[in-house]
Amino acid sequence: MSEIKKRPEPIKSPQSGNRKSIDPEKPTSWWGKRNKNEKILAGLGVCCLGIILIVGIGGILSPDAPSPEIAETVPTEEDAPTVDQGQATTTGQEQAAKKAESYLSISAFSRQGLIEQLEYEGFTRQQAEYGVDQTGADWNEQAAKKAESYLSISAFSRQGLIEQLEYEGFTRQQAEYGVRAVGL
Repeated sequence: MSEIKKRPEPIKSPQSGNRKSIDPEKPTSWWGKRNKNEKILAGLGVCCLGIILIVGIGGILSPDAPSPEIAETVPTEEDAPTVDQGQATTTGQEQAAKKAESYLSISAFSRQGLIEQLEYEGFTRQQAEYGVDQTGADWNEQAAKKAESYLSISAFSRQGLIEQLEYEGFTRQQAEYGVRAVGL
């Protein structure tokens, strides 16, 4: 059923004797002249500008040195390759660690998926692996978060969700853990 739209009553001059009139000495505000949709769009525009400003200021104020949590974390034994502690950390490795932490703060990743994402960003394989290993991520927990994310947007069978998680780079055991954690 379509919505019936009413025409607004025209505003007539005081001389015509109608109910509504415009006082030439009383200016109407810009905001008052806007319809509902224009007001919503203006509000959304102001919100977007606010978000852009907050993100920009946050980027300017963020420290350039890696956080202590990144530097002090230890990779898990089953997922992490051995890193020679005798070598000095390079700037590329430090940046990869920061980027890996950043990605994990906004989305769930498998170890392999996060390495591939860092490589896509331009880091070498060695830098990407180092950065990912410095996160100290619990890959089972990441699998559970990713499973929950998938279930929030679509329906899956248990087997289908396990296969999807494996496709994302999780091991079979991690995928099964993630699916169990969400109740499938």
